Amino acid sequence: MLTNFLHEASGRSLGVLVGMLVGVLITAFIARRRRMRERQQILAGDARDTVVIHQHILESAEVVDASGVTRTVKALRVRTLGQSELNRVVPNGHLANILLQRAHKVTSRDTLISMAGTEGSYLLETLTNFVCDRVSNGQFPHDVYVMTACCEPAALCHHQPITILLTRKQDLPLFEDWTVARLIHVEHGSDGARLLSLMEMAKRFHKEQSHIADLRTAGKRTAYMETMYILDLSIDQRCAELPVKPVPWSRYTSVLKELNVEES
Repeated sequence: MLTNFLHEASGRSLGVLVGMLVGVLITAFIARRRRMRERQQILAGDARDTVVIHQHILESAEVVDASGVTRTVKALRVRTLGQSELNRVVPNGHLANILLQRAHKVTSRDTLISMAGTEGSYLLETLTNFVCDRVSNGQFPHDVYVMTACCEPAALCHHQPITILLTRKQDLPLFEDWTVARLIHVEHGSDGARLLSLMEMAKRFHKEQSHIADLRTAGKRTAYMETMYILDLSIDQRCAELPVKPVPWSRYTSVLKELNVEES
């Protein structure tokens, strides 16, 4: 009997050990595949599993042109206010997946992430809470900001996170007119992609607000009509006066053709 017991125990132990070994190998294989996939995403610039907040500061700056003449231009300065993982910003798994899907549907012509419908409205609420959690308690003058989200694709940017755009409402009209926007100076040549996003944001915001005003005048519902939120925020507008330069629009020739605008 003792011999039978030892035989059964050794057999069971061997089965347990084999099961553990198989489990370890499968776990290691899955982990390696995941790391390889993450590496491929990084090499491709795909950072859509990350949500960042960008503040856009539009101010006057002095530049010296090729002839040595000093002149004043409008300068766009982009500042990062926070970053977190997508599943932490949007804890609801369904909504996080919707945001990720919509972020993959952007194009170089339209970089704004769709916030249409019921799910888009919930996403806006969730992103608003993330923004307010990060920036709303500063001891700075309050101002009115417009908020939406974009994801500039590989055709425009190498690094492609989900980006929450914060722009002062009073600055948006300057981005509507291409003849004005193309003259805005930037700190980095790659910021030209952001100027194109802000142009689309400004045009869509103007159109959306007009439509909502018409609906309210007619006494109709405006639920889920907003794809951008207007926020009262206290954010530091100060920034270092780093050198600025014109956008090298020749980098964006194909996109400008799609938008039907001239480089210069």
